[in-house]
Amino acid sequence: MKWINRGHEYDDMYKQIENKSAFYLFGAGDYGRQFVNIFGGEININSFIDNSVKKQGTNIAGLPCVALSAVELKQNEGIIVTMSQIARTAPVQQLLQLGYKRNVDFFIIEEFISVYHVYKYNKVYFSSISFLPSTACNLKCRYCLNFNPFAKKFYVRKWEDLVEDVDLFFSCVDRIMLFHVSGGEPLLYAHTADIIEYIDGKYGDRIDTLRTVTNGTVVPTDEVLIKLSRCDLEIVVDDYREAVPEYNDNFDRLIKKLKEYNIKYYINRVDSWIDLAPERTDYASMTEDWLLRHREQCGQSWQELRNGKIYNCNYAAYATVAGIAGEEDAEEAYDLRMYDESKQKELIEFRLGYSQKGYTNFCKKCRGFKTENNEEVKPAIQA
Repeated sequence: MKWINRGHEYDDMYKQIENKSAFYLFGAGDYGRQFVNIFGGEININSFIDNSVKKQGTNIAGLPCVALSAVELKQNEGIIVTMSQIARTAPVQQLLQLGYKRNVDFFIIEEFISVYHVYKYNKVYFSSISFLPSTACNLKCRYCLNFNPFAKKFYVRKWEDLVEDVDLFFSCVDRIMLFHVSGGEPLLYAHTADIIEYIDGKYGDRIDTLRTVTNGTVVPTDEVLIKLSRCDLEIVVDDYREAVPEYNDNFDRLIKKLKEYNIKYYINRVDSWIDLAPERTDYASMTEDWLLRHREQCGQSWQELRNGKIYNCNYAAYATVAGIAGEEDAEEAYDLRMYDESKQKELIEFRLGYSQKGYTNFCKKCRGFKTENNEEVKPAIQA
């Protein structure tokens, strides 16, 4: 999205939020439960909405769960879409087809959290950030969203640079819902446990969820597990056993070790990935207006923290590191070293997708997380 009224892009949206006396949460999953933990005593929440028949009629995080068809939205009520960027594509279309207006009748979780806190409390509250100590990985997935198959070498960061980035980030950001230490394969990086200990020890009281991820093929040492067990940490174990059955024993040993050390984890069974298809996509001849619409419709909601900057689109940032994104413009990143408290709303706007240009150069080579990009592929298929 292109800045038009820098520092005031969400003025009208916040007025709509102020006029609401109660909300429904559309999505009774991970994001929904985190939202309840943040806002449970702050705003009135009527119930969850979910398209899963199994969840409808149950009680989740202390709230009833109903179907969208059971909701009769009053004028002073709103819906907050509490789902990840991929999961929310169809539900957002449902709401639009019913005549609901975005930022009037319904709101997206990332925008709601940040706009609410910066306008009401003058606090910079991020929904999430992606932080990569290294892109090194033992798998070579054909449709990797880090684009590792295209990279000539892995990107491995120095310990001092990691600490500098973390300290700078928390000098600008008051609180974050999800701080995500990612990769590559994080358990291959020598200092992953150390940086997680550092983040948790120094900033844990400002993080709702500190999380890392693993592809389930690497069994860390006892020394690493001891360090991780001392942290308020959640590990997502991606289940790719169908694609890489040679690692099945490692997967079982990893789960056994996590249980042994009482480390919080959950298994992520992924049915499909989306192919962003940078090697088959060419939008270079498209007009600026088309590229602006392309980026806005994509709705990509993650950004990366690296080298003192946050990058407008984490996938564009990954593609740059892999060498396939072309030249990176200064407008694609926000330099946190230039931040001061007078720029709170500006920083929030950038985190939510606004920039001077309104799109990234990688948008010219990326299909995006759009409704029409339904080219699902099997996860972790090796190149």
